[in-house]
Amino acid sequence: MGFFARLFVPLAAVLAATALWLVVEYEQNTVFALNDLEEAPGTLTPALGPIPGAPDAKQPPAAVPAGGEKPARERFARAFDRNDSRPRIAVIISGLGLTREGTERAIDEIPAEVTLAFSPYGENLGPLVARARERGHEILLAVPMEPADVKRRDAGPAALSVNDSEAATRQRFKWMLGRIHSQVGIVGDLGDRFARDPVAMKPLFEELAAHGLLYVDNRLETPEPGMLGNGVAAASVTVWLDRDLAGDSIDREIANAETLARRDGSVVVLARPYPTTLARVSAWLKTFDRSALVAAPVSAVAKGGS
Repeated sequence: MGFFARLFVPLAAVLAATALWLVVEYEQNTVFALNDLEEAPGTLTPALGPIPGAPDAKQPPAAVPAGGEKPARERFARAFDRNDSRPRIAVIISGLGLTREGTERAIDEIPAEVTLAFSPYGENLGPLVARARERGHEILLAVPMEPADVKRRDAGPAALSVNDSEAATRQRFKWMLGRIHSQVGIVGDLGDRFARDPVAMKPLFEELAAHGLLYVDNRLETPEPGMLGNGVAAASVTVWLDRDLAGDSIDREIANAETLARRDGSVVVLARPYPTTLARVSAWLKTFDRSALVAAPVSAVAKGGS
């Protein structure tokens, strides 16, 4: 075997192995790896397809069927007693579908009151979403959006960008919707730059209204008055539980969430599927009865909409 042949064989093996993994960088340079998830038996076939803009990209059907007496945010919502006057805490575990262990633990071990948000970059999402629904979880689609610092935070190849045309934004968003099913709405992933741009957000809000979906704003800055909603039921993340995984830091965020819930009547908390976080969230929710708090799905804290 010649020199170049000997060089090419191991290089090809490395490239083939690398192709099995998709790495997506999140806040604080946290890296999640996407590996090949096995399909769960007896569940729905996931909606698959190329990323918009790729050669021969095909438009999948909308994830939420049109028609019906109730919008998707109600049709797929977890049951909740709206007359419950206790302060509501809606916990969202986001970034699911990117790692097998974290996703399966969130689905199987986290209390059903917790809302689960799946990334469109995951593989074999349909069976995972079906399993989460069977466990009683409400579902969101975590939509990657252009961050404020694109050099440090990579939202991935399908992220919504302020530089996209309205048609491109709609195409990318519809592709994402086709990745999962039975969602009540979406939550922004990164997205500080995109979410603050009313022109960029306009087609997104129109698509959400057309599909009967709610919107959860997720950015470090406080949304401007009137920015949220636009006829779409909406809520805002105000507590990020595990930006620092140290136990005392998570405890401080938990205390902050409880304070805000008592002050405002409700609060939305976002977390990632780290083992430490999942264990802490499960333990925290067990204290709600004696704390006069109630765990709520995100649909129970979203406001507005038509």
